[in-house]
Amino acid sequence: MPEFVTIPALLNLHHTDRALREAREGLENVTRDQRSAEANLAKLDAELAQMEHDLREVQAKIAAEELETSVKVEHIEKMRTALNETKTNKEYSAILVQISAEKALVAEMETKTEGLMAKSQGIKEAMTALTAKRASATETLEQLRQSSAEKVSQFNQRITELQNMRVEAAEKVPAEALKQYERIAQRLPGEAMAPVEYEEGDLENIACGGCFMGLNREDINLIRGRDEIRRCRSCGRILYFAQVTGTGEKSTAK
Repeated sequence: MPEFVTIPALLNLHHTDRALREAREGLENVTRDQRSAEANLAKLDAELAQMEHDLREVQAKIAAEELETSVKVEHIEKMRTALNETKTNKEYSAILVQISAEKALVAEMETKTEGLMAKSQGIKEAMTALTAKRASATETLEQLRQSSAEKVSQFNQRITELQNMRVEAAEKVPAEALKQYERIAQRLPGEAMAPVEYEEGDLENIACGGCFMGLNREDINLIRGRDEIRRCRSCGRILYFAQVTGTGEKSTAK
């Protein structure tokens, strides 16, 4: 029986990769709610900033309308004074017509200003509600950060440990085998290898433990007898047979 080096070394690397993937998924799950809360807070901040911008624009329009209205009112007062200085009925009537027209314009401007003020008040009320909502969102985010801080630290520590273990495990794999493994691992993260599945005493029904497509006796014989990579013809995973690798794993037979 040949001494097996390649497959046991690959399996060690494979198990490390699976553990690393699980740790990263764990970190992802722990921080998912926190990231969602952060995104929600950022959205509220953007909405609040837009409201502040809209409020400044409305207030600027109100100021402009009030200034223009005051100018019109002042002009009307001057025209009323001018009525006392008219010398003919025609001049008097002309000024009255102009006063009437400008008073109508002032009324329109005041109505417009009232509408802008109502809009301004609506924005202020919406901002008050949104500010309260933001305060609640901030509190929720802080609670999530506090509750997940320890778990995040643990997962980060575990990921660092596994990354170091992976470097050590990869150094023990023959170079050519490592190249093949890394190519498969890029396509199937954490799933680059699969056990050969079969039922004891029935070598006619052999399957890849990754995609469950059928294998043949030749695959079993080569995996048992040679220290080399054999891949599933269907999914491309590297196949291994627990009893041959000496990994201590139990057979996947049912």
